Formats: sequence, C-alpha cells, structure tokens
Amino acid sequence: MRLRLVTCALAVLVAVAGAGIPADAKPAKPKKVKVYAQGQVYCPASVLVAGSVVIQAGRCYTLYVIREPRGTFLAFAAPQAFIPPGQIVRLTTPAGAKAKAKILYLVPIQTRAVLVPVNAMTPVAVRVEDFGPQVSIVLTSVSAPNVVLIFQVRL
Repeated sequence: MRLRLVTCALAVLVAVAGAGIPADAKPAKPKKVKVYAQGQVYCPASVLVAGSVVIQAGRCYTLYVIREPRGTFLAFAAPQAFIPPGQIVRLTTPAGAKAKAKILYLVPIQTRAVLVPVNAMTPVAVRVEDFGPQVSIVLTSVSAPNVVLIFQVRL
C-alpha cells in the first residue's frame, strides 16, 4: 500500500515537472559565436558575472586553466602573462610564479576530469557563445568534453 502511494506521488511529480516544457522546444541559438585559440586575447563586451566573480569589461584577457590544491579554475590573466600554446607551466617555477602574478580573476570549474596537473597552468582554447543575457565559455582544448562555464551579462 505504501509503495503504491510513493509510486503515484512520483508519477504525479514527473508529470507536473514535464508539463512546463513544450514538446517542440528547441535549444536557444547564440546570437554570436567566436572561437579563440590558445593564447589569443579575449575582450568581453560587457561585464560578466559567475557566482561572486565579476569580470570587468573594457580590458582584454588571456585565458588559462589553472589547478591548485584547492581546485581547478578558469583564469583571466593580463595579456602580458604569455605562456606558449600547448605548454604547461608549473606554478612552483619562476616562470609559473611570474604568470600567476598576472592572473586577475579565477572562476571555479566544476569537473571530475583532470584538465591540468596540480600546481600547473596552461593556456586554453575556447568557444564563446553570446546569448544576450548570458555568455557561455566552452573549453575546447582540454581533454574533457563539454566543459562549459556560464556567465550572466551585467549591463
């Protein structure tokens, strides 16, 4: 009896949850898509917000994946922090310390895949998809597929 009640309740929840989505709903298409190679400079047109991190517009950044003991991050660094494409720099070396000093923003990446060794950073190629109120940055040069960071656009 109790099992039937739970089963009926779950069936109702599934039906109600699916009722708000039209059957012919198509995914939103981005207004603009741009691909950036490793080491290429990215200049956001608007302020980008991801959680408590606010990326300022009006300046350009080089994008890196950095992994520290506390986690993996997408790093927005000054363009002067140049690391050649495909090269992994250890943060414990003088070159790594110099590059890390140029990092302006760190955005956490939620993934179980290892994108770069611990205490290292590397430039990353990305695809930036502008949907208007939000911008998606897809990491394209990493070993894990579908690593996407979503930013809200603040005008």
